[in-house]
Order: sequence, then C-alpha cells, then structure tokens
Amino acid sequence: MSMNEKYIIFSIGEEIYAVNILNITSIEDYQKPVPVHGSPGFISGIINLRGDIIPVINMRYVFGCPPREEAAGKLLIADIGDVRLAFLVDDVTEIYSPSDGNLKEIPKLVKCPATEYADGVIDRESKIVIVISPDKVLTKAELGEIDKILEDMQEEIEMEKEEV
Repeated sequence: MSMNEKYIIFSIGEEIYAVNILNITSIEDYQKPVPVHGSPGFISGIINLRGDIIPVINMRYVFGCPPREEAAGKLLIADIGDVRLAFLVDDVTEIYSPSDGNLKEIPKLVKCPATEYADGVIDRESKIVIVISPDKVLTKAELGEIDKILEDMQEEIEMEKEEV
C-alpha cells in the first residue's frame, strides 16, 4: 500500500469502506438485477452492462447487514480472475488519497480467515475506514458457485441458439 494511491470510499449500512481505485473498472448507477432462482444468497441477480452479463454481489448480504427497503445504491465493477462482478454498495461518497500515516496495516489480532478481505485501514479524523480487496470478499467456494452459474447460463444460451 503506497501513499500515492487513490481509494474509492463507499458505505454499506452504517460502515464506511474503501477499495483501491485500481481494483475497480467502473462505478455504475444502480440497475435492478434480474434474479437467478436457486443462486446463492449473496448474488442479487445478474445485469446486462454494455453487453456483458454480470453477477451482482450484494455487499449488505456478504457483511451481514439487513436488506434495504428501496432498491438503490451503486455498483462497483471489478474483474476477479476471468469473471467480471458488480459489487452492490449503498453509496459511493468520494475518491480519497490518504496522506502519510493515514494508511495502516490491519492489526494482527483482527487478521483471520473471516477478515481475509481486509487489506488495511485508513485512519481519518472521525472514522476508521476498512480497505477491502475485491478478490478476497468471496471465498474460493463462492467464486466457484459463480463460475458454475455462468457456465450453466452459457450452456442455456448455446442450446437456445441451436434451437433457432
């Protein structure tokens, strides 16, 4: 983590998080995902973003927050391996450049498999912001579930093309 990096600051419930801007390909306005019945709870559905079919990961679900009443938020688009994902967050508030000393390591006492997603913390005057790594938010098993869903969808599309 270097001091000249920029971070996207976003909220999930009452908590504030950050992600390195280099890990995000775009920030998009909310669009309602199409539900994929039988998919894991952390997937809100899929969206079509400029021709790409992208699974939407509900970060409220991932971090154990109650669901929102209204459908809203922002989508942080990231490439995890060869899969493009949309991370649904409540709001994106700013692009932030930490000054010297603001960016700190996660305390060793807090570092464990369940907090693998946490890359560090930004110490701001009024609040500590947890820096997350998008490629560590989901477990390998959860990423495998997404791969399987996308493969199944691709097979269905191919079968529909053959029927035409």
